[in-house]
This record gives sequence, C-alpha cells and structure tokens, in this order.
Amino acid sequence: MNILLIYATNSGTTMLTAQTISDNLTQKGHTVTMKEVRASTPEDIQNAQAVILGSPSWDFDGHEGMPHEDYVPLMEKLKTKTYEGKPFAVFGLGDSSYTHFCGAVDHLEELVSTMKGKLLVPSLRIDKFFSDQTRHMESIGAWTNDLVGQLTGIPT
Repeated sequence: MNILLIYATNSGTTMLTAQTISDNLTQKGHTVTMKEVRASTPEDIQNAQAVILGSPSWDFDGHEGMPHEDYVPLMEKLKTKTYEGKPFAVFGLGDSSYTHFCGAVDHLEELVSTMKGKLLVPSLRIDKFFSDQTRHMESIGAWTNDLVGQLTGIPT
C-alpha cells in the first residue's frame, strides 16, 4: 500500500518516530513516503492510499497543546477538503507534565474527522520520548503492527 507519512519536528524526536514507523511499515511490504508538513499539499493526501499524521505538541500563539506551527497552513487548507473514508492514523509526542498532554493529537484527530477520513487505530501518544527510549520504540513497533493489521483489509 502507498502510505504518506506527514510530520513536523522540532528537536528531531518526531522525525525519529516517523522514520521508525516508516521502516516498520516498509519491512511489512508497504511503500512509505515521508514528507515534512511544510512541503505537503492536499493533493499529496488525495494521491495516497493511507495517511499518517505526526506532530509534537506546542504552545503556539498562546495556546498550549497545539500541533507544531508548521502544521497550521496545511490544516487551514484541509478544513475545506473531504477525503471520505480515506484511512488515517495519528501519532504525537508530548510531555505529561503539561496541561494538554499530546494535545496536537486531539487537533489532528479532529482534522481527520472534519475531512471525513477514517482513523484506523487509536492514536499513539508518546510521553517524554528520551526518558525511556527503549520502551517507546517498543510501543511504536506495537502501534505500527496494529496499523498493519488494519491496513491488511483495505483494497489497494
């Protein structure tokens, strides 16, 4: 399956997570195109068979728990688009000491709903990535395996 993985990163941990997800999916026979959000377009989403969205959570424009600021222009463009039933998955990185832990995930899930997409699996929320990198890599692997299981039944 042709999967588009759109991500934004600040310190590099979201990119590392995206790369790990991409590697896991590729090992399972899927084709993954990773794109930074600022280089992504609604047409990219239209052309993909499935889409994964990933972002750290930010304090953007005075609002805690927002997606990375690079997501804002694409999100604005996507609010008027419909991708009826298109398979999506969402992951986010955050810090549970903040009020809105992985709030970016909530915003991305809402975006998928607005576009009439279909979330295939519960979203992955990673707390303080470097505090226990081994455990987080295991949870990324388990989440990706769940995603692969859901992708299996989708016609290509």
